[in-house]
Amino acid sequence: MATRSSFEEKNRERRRRERIRKKRIRTAISLIAVAGVIALVCVTISVVNKNKREAQNYASQPETTSQAGAPSDGQSISTVTASIDGTVTGTSTLGADTAQGTQPSDPSAQNGQAQQNGMSIPSAAEENDLLEIIENSGQTKRCYLTFDDGPTTNITPQILDTLRRYNVKATFFQVGSLIQSNPDMARRVYEEGHLIANHSQGHEYAELYESTETFMTEVNSCYEAIKSVTDGEEPFKLVRFPGGSYNSSADSYAPVKQECKTALKEAGFYYCDWNSLNGDAEGRTKDADELLAYLQENAAGQNNLVVLMHDAAAKQATADYLGSAIEWLISEGYTFHRLDDIDYNPAGTASASPDGTAAGTDGETAQVQ
Repeated sequence: MATRSSFEEKNRERRRRERIRKKRIRTAISLIAVAGVIALVCVTISVVNKNKREAQNYASQPETTSQAGAPSDGQSISTVTASIDGTVTGTSTLGADTAQGTQPSDPSAQNGQAQQNGMSIPSAAEENDLLEIIENSGQTKRCYLTFDDGPTTNITPQILDTLRRYNVKATFFQVGSLIQSNPDMARRVYEEGHLIANHSQGHEYAELYESTETFMTEVNSCYEAIKSVTDGEEPFKLVRFPGGSYNSSADSYAPVKQECKTALKEAGFYYCDWNSLNGDAEGRTKDADELLAYLQENAAGQNNLVVLMHDAAAKQATADYLGSAIEWLISEGYTFHRLDDIDYNPAGTASASPDGTAAGTDGETAQVQ
């Protein structure tokens, strides 16, 4: 017959074994969790490194004109017509891996005064209204897509993905404080061959337009922010006034804006407004179809276009509509360029070779079909 002490001894042994079993289970769970975390970190590092390599490889590729490559999903774009300014003419179908003509400059071309096919554009000291320079340049059917108020982490990447899919280069007027908050996104804009231009440091009208001094302080601060993501290259000295620089009686800041134009000129900065837009900051919020219709109506009958759009955090519709807008502009015969890529020839003389080729934007040629 078992004694009380032997019974208690068995209970103690059972409880000891139970504690050991639970301890082993907890240890195993901890080891599994640690292994999972390590695996997740390794996968994350691998993905980040892959993305960096892809961005570096893309940035190092020879750039070809943004007459437009086609979407990478295999969609084709037919009947692409262009002018004699260095891009392909005629009818063609652009496949997923096809790019026609030559692209504007690589990221290093951000530096200094814009150098174009023929002569340089006037210096900012002579004429710093870049929209007027474009409209008097003698070039034909060029489209300058511009995006204001970024960079943002949700919309800017979608814009960049679409531009890359169509092999289009654009200009991003970025806010200095947002560059400092999102340096990696601003750097991606630069590394993918787009032009980063100046949209003030803070975009707060009351502070920005308090005086020419406060305006120029913000411009210079934004300039330094841009320079911080362009590998030390001197950025192209180009500004877009928040709200535009138009001398409207409805704009209470118009008087100081006119004074700021002179201050920019003295400091060697160009400024650029727009002559068409998609309406993503006009009135009520529009969906992608409405933005496209607005652009089509607004751009109808114009020669060279400087299109105002936004990549601010709330502009999802602009990201959604962009591919359709590019396809429509292609169908209208436009080629796409950065704002430092102007075929400046006020006399309007086309520079075509006797063999039927036209000079490209970086000295290469594209066969005219």
